[in-house]
Amino acid sequence: MMAAEDNSEEIKDTASLEAEAPKKLKRTLKKVADAGETLVQTAPALVQNQASRQMMAFARMGAMDKILGYLVTTDKNVHFVKPGLAWDRVQTVPLVKIEDVEYVDEFLNNTLILKVDGRAEKIIFYDDKDGIRFYQYIKNKRTNSGKNDGR
Repeated sequence: MMAAEDNSEEIKDTASLEAEAPKKLKRTLKKVADAGETLVQTAPALVQNQASRQMMAFARMGAMDKILGYLVTTDKNVHFVKPGLAWDRVQTVPLVKIEDVEYVDEFLNNTLILKVDGRAEKIIFYDDKDGIRFYQYIKNKRTNSGKNDGR
């Protein structure tokens, strides 16, 4: 019964996420939907390789008044989106390639490390709740895929 409740909540979240998404993110969300992916989460976030140290520090403190990037999580991929005027810069990581996700400094600075193919990338979330939700989703996906693979 619990799984059914969680699934219906996820579907409700998907519909509300699409409706509440910022205008500049809508074209990427449309492409994701056209590719057959189900939206799980959108969150303002910065990826370390796309931001300066100063931008990262401001994001950690929640002092950035302008959102410079988003993490879009679907049932198949994680997309790092940096919206632009004419086009968006999007980096995509398939969920199956994610080896692990870890908190940095007990998540005191809203930072997670995402491990993919032996590399690690820091992600700074503007809101700690978004980071926690992403962490839990990835951990649950990894646990469930491990059971399905017989690991």
